[in-house]
Amino acid sequence: MIARLGSGWQTITADLALILFLVTAQASIADAERPSAPPAPSVAKSETKPLVPHAVEGSGTAVFRPGTGLDLAAWLAETHTDDRQSVTAIVRFPADGRAAALDRAETLMTALDAAGARARLVVEPAREAESLVVIGFEGAP
Repeated sequence: MIARLGSGWQTITADLALILFLVTAQASIADAERPSAPPAPSVAKSETKPLVPHAVEGSGTAVFRPGTGLDLAAWLAETHTDDRQSVTAIVRFPADGRAAALDRAETLMTALDAAGARARLVVEPAREAESLVVIGFEGAP
């Protein structure tokens, strides 16, 4: 004959599960009955708003970064294949580079016009200066 102990691992596990359930239920009830904390003091918007570009890079189907030895017109001919696609020129500038960004934007838009693309232009502040052309299906073509 085999002698059995008074309780098995199943009973211990069930007891622990019941204790965990009761502790969780008590904590949930205590949180629901506790008054909510007063709202934090508001901070000026300029301090809390991170510098996030409006036109998110990589949201299009193709991205072109102008550089030496790269042909924008050839790239447009290869990638802008659907009339529903829109072409967006994005020029980003740091705090002290607005005038240079506007010059880069003018140069980029002239090159896009010469290539036959009807593009929209986004000039926005960012941490560092950059220019790119995005082709995608967002916005009206």
